[in-house]
Amino acid sequence: MAEAFQHSSYSHNQQDKLPVQAARKAVQQGALVSKNVRIHERRTSVRLEPEMWHALREVAELETCSIHDLCGAVHDLKEPGASFTAALRVFLMEYYRTAARTSQQVTSVQRQIKAARGGESKAQESAQIPHKITA
Repeated sequence: MAEAFQHSSYSHNQQDKLPVQAARKAVQQGALVSKNVRIHERRTSVRLEPEMWHALREVAELETCSIHDLCGAVHDLKEPGASFTAALRVFLMEYYRTAARTSQQVTSVQRQIKAARGGESKAQESAQIPHKITA
């Protein structure tokens, strides 16, 4: 592969950028990142998207606990036979959905949407917003 770069038409600066571009492309494509977590004294490997790892760190910080504590709780509450990684993703989605339901900003947006529609019926509102957030 190094020989291919020597004979290619890329300049030296372009060659240096290739690994960075490949890394960005991998992140954009949702590349999974493997990390070790501890679930009740047992170490296990988990593969998640970088955004999911960020969300997991953020939730742990908000809840003043470690990622390991959070993973242990999710593991204990998941359905038997369910994928632990899937359970983590669902937990994170539900955590943020709950936060959105109780957010003053989301409530304000909901009021704005209702006001802009005027007196539409509930059936019309549900048809237009399939995943309506309710407060």
